[in-house]
Amino acid sequence: MLKGIDISRYQNGINISNLDIDFVIVKITEGVGYSDPNYQEFLNQALKSNKKIGLYHYARPDLNNTPEDEATWFVSKVKDYIKQAILVLDWEVDTNRTDWAYNFLKTVYEKTGVRPIIYMSAYPANTYDWSRVVNGNFGLWIASYGANTGAAGTPPVNKYWPFYILWQYTSKGYINGYSKNLDLNYFYGDKTTWDKYANPTGEATNPTPSKKYEVGDVVNFNYLYKNSYAQGKVSSLIHSGTITKIINDRPAPYLINRGTGWLSDDLILSATTNEFTIGTKVKTIKKGNASSDGTSNTAKKGIIGTITRIIPNAQYPYLVSTTVPIGWYKQDSLEKL
Repeated sequence: MLKGIDISRYQNGINISNLDIDFVIVKITEGVGYSDPNYQEFLNQALKSNKKIGLYHYARPDLNNTPEDEATWFVSKVKDYIKQAILVLDWEVDTNRTDWAYNFLKTVYEKTGVRPIIYMSAYPANTYDWSRVVNGNFGLWIASYGANTGAAGTPPVNKYWPFYILWQYTSKGYINGYSKNLDLNYFYGDKTTWDKYANPTGEATNPTPSKKYEVGDVVNFNYLYKNSYAQGKVSSLIHSGTITKIINDRPAPYLINRGTGWLSDDLILSATTNEFTIGTKVKTIKKGNASSDGTSNTAKKGIIGTITRIIPNAQYPYLVSTTVPIGWYKQDSLEKL
């Protein structure tokens, strides 16, 4: 039997390598469009300290999302860890929509070749009809705390599954090396068993590293953080910008436009590599415009200056300045110096 924890952003700052545990199950996504800001940091820590990993998605059928859409969103974030990790559907909405859960699990299986398991408390596990999920060979992780003293009490029973894979036995657990309460779990098997749930075919795993970005990349995003620790959202209407600084090992390592805000890998929707970045010294070899949308007066050619702003989708995306702004230019109007 293995012992371990499950965590999300609420455990920001935890040092997994200091903990005497065998596995870590990490929240990755919720609904459609949300990903936990700390998941990559947690997984890096877990893998570096040779802990087994699990990845979970928090289901939101209450938002009228389809299970297929939520499964696709989850898989898009966990694809680099397929066949390294146990995959989990976190079922915490009190509803009898067991077919929704089945269709999520089935979609993840079809996309990854790995059968996910489902997490829920003992009440829904024994109240609703889970026959279809059980017959689909999707396993159970059950939560039952008893008096919730931090210690394991009487193991729960379940009505539909022949056995459960994991038991979350408290939300008030304590482990040396972390001062706050933790969810504590038992896994009924050894590390070889864990690997079989994560990689049922036994194929070799060569995960593709997560996409890394560089200074100068132009990126698109929905929002920005106020700092590199992924704290707070920036009140800004812009949804694209240039990476101008990177602080490695931070939750949101990418500084946008020299101070507009910070991005994590999760928030980057798309990116393009560009030789012209903010701070690039250039010569204007063709005329530009006084406005980025091309509706104003022409801007001079033959000027040596620095790119001080970029609006990626504008007609004239590059603002060139000397001591003052000179004008906006297209890429073919600039020569890099």
